[in-house]
Amino acid sequence: MMKRLLLPGILLWSFSTMAINSAPIVTIQSANVDEVAQTVNIVYQLTDAENQNCEVWLKYSQDGGMFYDTIAIDELSGDFGAGIVPGGSSKTLVWDYSQHTGNILDTKIQLFASDGQPVSIAEMVAAIDSNELKNSMSYIEGVRHLATAPAHLNEVRDSIESIFIKSGLNTEKHTFTYNSSTGENILGRKAGAKNEAVTYVVDAHYDGVAGAPAADDNGTGVAGMLEALRILSQYQFEHSIRFIGFDFEESGLIGSNRYLLNGIKPFENINGVLNFEMIGYYTEVANTQTTPAGFNLLFPTTYQHLQTDSFRGNFLIVCGNDSSAGLTTTFVNAATQYVPDLKKSGFNVPGNGQIAADLRRSDHASFWDKGKKALLLTDGANTRNPYYHTPGDSVGTLNFTFMTNVVKATLATAAVLAKPISVGSAKADLWPLSIAEHHDHSFPASVEVYPNPTSGSLTLRVNANETFRTKLQLFDLKGSVVWSNVVEFAKGKSTYSFKLNDLQAGNYILVLSHGESNLSKTIVINK
Repeated sequence: MMKRLLLPGILLWSFSTMAINSAPIVTIQSANVDEVAQTVNIVYQLTDAENQNCEVWLKYSQDGGMFYDTIAIDELSGDFGAGIVPGGSSKTLVWDYSQHTGNILDTKIQLFASDGQPVSIAEMVAAIDSNELKNSMSYIEGVRHLATAPAHLNEVRDSIESIFIKSGLNTEKHTFTYNSSTGENILGRKAGAKNEAVTYVVDAHYDGVAGAPAADDNGTGVAGMLEALRILSQYQFEHSIRFIGFDFEESGLIGSNRYLLNGIKPFENINGVLNFEMIGYYTEVANTQTTPAGFNLLFPTTYQHLQTDSFRGNFLIVCGNDSSAGLTTTFVNAATQYVPDLKKSGFNVPGNGQIAADLRRSDHASFWDKGKKALLLTDGANTRNPYYHTPGDSVGTLNFTFMTNVVKATLATAAVLAKPISVGSAKADLWPLSIAEHHDHSFPASVEVYPNPTSGSLTLRVNANETFRTKLQLFDLKGSVVWSNVVEFAKGKSTYSFKLNDLQAGNYILVLSHGESNLSKTIVINK
């Protein structure tokens, strides 16, 4: 098979801010660690274009930045909490870290500020684009089966991973072995700004059956997940959203079972799953929607609605189980509010659905079996689509108006659950910040830096005890050297000037080294 490339429109999404209100801007100027008092003293600046008072909070990570936990308010003092006025002089925040274990210098911090302004879910919903769905389907369609068509399976898998990365998700592969073959679930995580442990999942499986181009099953699910991601990635939420492309679903939900077994992070608390499983087949023809045996007995009200509409396949099935009943209600309500044109039928199977096996035939059932709330979002598969698992399952059979509305309703539900928030943030590692203004007493000079903050030009005023040579290194907050030089200073008073015009605005650490001694200064560049 000829290699299929992503269309330019798929990867070159627009990430422009769609809201009128501007989120606050937070800049960490310094964070000095006092290991005796066990405190971190943070100096920061806060601006807001609308000059709205903000809520400020602090989070920390001790796993390299994978997860940031919110610091309790009784550990903080200074300028935090509600009612922080933006602008003016720098603000201070002190974190008493005495209750925490681990090396404080290995800690990363993240400072947040929210102006509390509402974020429009309706605006997100309106941004869903049927043309993006069509573009996605143009490269997803095709046999995706490990034994018979591994090339295109791998292409789609790689495309999902690439889009996750370009969307700013924390992306990784969850690999597993099945029947001597390697499966790969593609995981992407958009961290929440407040309680990011609370996690909601939007997923779809990307494999297909042998011999079928697998457009509806489950190219539509993958395209829907990626289109929801395109919009959701441009906003911030209180809670986390995880996007997953599952492998080996057609082999018996293997990918999702393995993910539930060992793929969930220790810090994650999955509160709800929205599983896309065939969302593109729609018809207004009467008697095109069938039901599994016993459906009329289990769900008499839903069955009556089908009878009243002459069994037309013109609606979305929203199926939960007993423990997911609240999630089902949330989806139906969100769809009703934000996508009134979408017909949907929401119902819940008893227990984990064993009594209705046909409603367990997708990855949501793996979550049910582990006690997680999850929804099956589907057009009904073989109960509606006559091309199910056949060579006829092609893009030409899909209804993109219906598919677009399904994605809109799912996005609206994910947003309602994760809670959009107008927020700005800044991250920093404590280890480079903690050396700010450090002075090794064996260093042979005192040094002043001016102007600081600077627009690009700096002057060192040096008073040396002796003539000495020093290595000057300027570090960014990731610990990378962005400028360096070696300078000799004569005994007594002297100055040395240099320019940093090519550097971006932000905070830097200037380190002067002489033998085993050093001196460091915090440098702030404003543009």
